[in-house]
Amino acid sequence: MKNKISFALLFTAITLSLPAQTREPPISAEPIWEQDLRGTVAGLPTLQAESAVVVLEEGDVKSYSRFGNWLWTYNAGERLTPHASRAREGTTYVCTASGVVIAINRVGRELWKLNLETPITSPIIVGWDGRLFIPAGSKMFCRTASGYSLWGIDLGSPIFVKPVLDRRGGLAMVLDNNRLTLVSHLSTVEQFQLNSKPLHIVPLETSMGKDSFFLFYANGAVEWIYRENGKLTSKSLPSLPQTPAAAAGWQDKVAVTLRDGRVQLLSTPEGEVLWTENSHETAAERGTGVVEPYWAGMQFDERGIYTLSAKGVTGFRESDGARLWILRITGAATIPSFSDEGYLYSGGTDRYLHAYRVEERKRNIPRSIYGPAPEGSYGLGNPPPSSWASAGVTRYDPQIIKMMYDEIEDAIKSGQVGENETEYVAYLMEVAGISFSPTYSPVRPQVQILDRADYIRQLGYLGSRETIPFLTRLFAHKFTTGAHAGTYEDPEILKACCEAIGRIGVDPSGDAIRAFTYLLAPDNATMDPGALIAAATATRDLCRFSGPPLADAGIRLLRAFTATDFPNVVKRHATNLLENLYR
Repeated sequence: MKNKISFALLFTAITLSLPAQTREPPISAEPIWEQDLRGTVAGLPTLQAESAVVVLEEGDVKSYSRFGNWLWTYNAGERLTPHASRAREGTTYVCTASGVVIAINRVGRELWKLNLETPITSPIIVGWDGRLFIPAGSKMFCRTASGYSLWGIDLGSPIFVKPVLDRRGGLAMVLDNNRLTLVSHLSTVEQFQLNSKPLHIVPLETSMGKDSFFLFYANGAVEWIYRENGKLTSKSLPSLPQTPAAAAGWQDKVAVTLRDGRVQLLSTPEGEVLWTENSHETAAERGTGVVEPYWAGMQFDERGIYTLSAKGVTGFRESDGARLWILRITGAATIPSFSDEGYLYSGGTDRYLHAYRVEERKRNIPRSIYGPAPEGSYGLGNPPPSSWASAGVTRYDPQIIKMMYDEIEDAIKSGQVGENETEYVAYLMEVAGISFSPTYSPVRPQVQILDRADYIRQLGYLGSRETIPFLTRLFAHKFTTGAHAGTYEDPEILKACCEAIGRIGVDPSGDAIRAFTYLLAPDNATMDPGALIAAATATRDLCRFSGPPLADAGIRLLRAFTATDFPNVVKRHATNLLENLYR
């Protein structure tokens, strides 16, 4: 790996690349900026965290802010597949031609590598809690954001239609054996036999539920897959007049770009055509009138419907199909990408990245300090009671505690947590969080401190950011009654919380950094060096993973550790962590 700019300068560059709203450039048909990539574009730009990432065939990955500032360059040392993905906090995931998956943080530093020995066949999909679904041949792997294995399965046939995230936070895809395949975030697989292979899958949430999909075929046929009486079933809908080149869905409607460049909006579940309009690709609009499948893309959100191709992009109003604008592009190497901020990024055959401002409206969606909030939750932050919950105090028997710990540890080490993940998380939380009970006594605890600490650490290996609020609540927990009223948890518990948070790595809402600032409060009763060192280390881990703006707050916290009346060993450790970040 080659880092071509210092960490400190990157903080400045990224901060300067996020100016006030008044500095937004005007909407223009000409590029607002162009950057020489010095390489051949391999895949379409990947967008997140108000920046764009471009993969080059020669092995470089480059990132630019929406205002054209070069942010970083990472060199993989070999050719890359054209597929790149970005997580909510801006982490980039790419794969080499030899099958090595690489995680790169928001400032261009390598986080981890995973050798699959087989290159990915489509982009890695980021789940609702930061987990990664990695397709490779006929296999699907699930890893935490930090790279720990949750499960891996063989689907029995290569993937034909690339996986998409469904409305339950799992995957929908079509295999080479003509089977529509649904894979949950817990690795359960459900398949439905199709008569032939579709070109596109559009997941929807309709009156029939979240397991609802429109399938579009090369001959124009449209099939609706939905769940009835617990089983998947299908229904043929009115055919399209042309081969569908691209499709996208939002709420209860589906938009389709036809091969001749026309765009249609369909209702669900009937498939009724609500309107048909011309895009920049139609012959009537000086286009070629021929759009090859997979050489067009669509985006459908609350702002409107956008059809994208190497020739340009057209925006439509959803309600009546009124055309908002047309932008024509020449010399594009791939389909362009359209951002939540209204910017269009196009990698050109001239080896330049071109950026256009085409929309003044930003997406109106919930956000944190980073990108948009996930569409849903897996419920791991507040899971249903475990199967041991009804056993009362029996579940806290030392033998039961050890038996369950060994079982969970074995599953984690084997990388096959799979369907048991929710049950394991629930049990770990019940044991680790026993002190939340009003009857808990620190003097005569039902579960020993070291056992609770071990259980907390296991949550870090399971790696869901949905468990961060539980861990931060436990870290900041003060007893309210008895002789320990007003004091924090035992230092071993605080250390374990920090280790788990650092191992999870992702905290897009900044909950953990806020919790760690409690240690600077005048009434902080926790001066244990081990707990303070663990908090500082976890802060460094979060900074390293996410970059600004979370890293800015984390670095300020680490600096405060060096200047606070903490033990010298803590100050030295915080200083070393800061030097490590800047090195």
